[in-house]
Formats: sequence, C-alpha cells, structure tokens
Amino acid sequence: MTTASISSEPTRNTIQSRKFALKTEDFIQMMITQLQNQDPLEPAKNQELLAQMSQIGQLQTTESLQASLKGLVLQNSLGAAGNLIGKLVQGLEEDGTQVQGLVTAVRVQNDEVFLELDNGKSLKLSRVTAIALASGGAAGATSSPRAA
Repeated sequence: MTTASISSEPTRNTIQSRKFALKTEDFIQMMITQLQNQDPLEPAKNQELLAQMSQIGQLQTTESLQASLKGLVLQNSLGAAGNLIGKLVQGLEEDGTQVQGLVTAVRVQNDEVFLELDNGKSLKLSRVTAIALASGGAAGATSSPRAA
C-alpha cells in the first residue's frame, strides 16, 4: 500500500482566502432570506434590522479602506524602488540564492515591486538585504554593498 504525505498548508491557505471571500451582496442576500423565512408571529425587530444594515455599511467601508491602503502601500513601494535606480543592491532570490547588481529599472507584477538588475536578473523589493552607491557610475565599476 502506498501513502502520500499530507500537508495542512494548502488547506490553511484555502480557509484563509475563503474567510475573506464573502462580499456585501452575500450579506444582503442572507438578510433577505432571513426576512423571507422569519416567523410571522415573531417578526424581526427594527433595531435588529438597523444593526444588520449598519454592519453591512461598516463592511463596505472596511473593504474600500482596505483597497485604498493596498494601493497606497504599492505606490509607496514603487516610489522607494524608483529611488534605487542607479544603486547597487544585494538580496536573496526565492530559493535563497544571493544576487546583486545595479538597479536599472523597476516594474510591478501581481501587486509586487521588482527591481530589474544590470545582470538581467530581477529581485523583489521586499527581498533586498543591502543597498550601496555605485562607484564610478558605470555598471562594471561597482562596489559590493554592505548589509545595513
């Protein structure tokens, strides 16, 4: 009999993504269903309905604020990355390999900021471990960055 290893990691990620998958429309639909199926002898109280509507409004506001903050963080990261153009950076790739090079450009992919290096590699801004001024101004005449 063969067995396969089981990891709880994908399940945890799925649960986390589902936790935030409910939208405002889902709550409104649940409230309508609740009103349609309520006991006619004991209808929902106005205060309860107002509290639910208030919660839906708060949810909409929170969703809007979250989207605004996400955009603000991305713009802040993009600005910080832009300031690194012409500087020597060092960092770690996803597999742990150390990479360094002169920053020549910046790009955004899937809401993440990447530094394009003169050696053809790219590095996530969040994985930068050291920054240094490029000496001499030429890509071939750079010094090694020192960790901060």
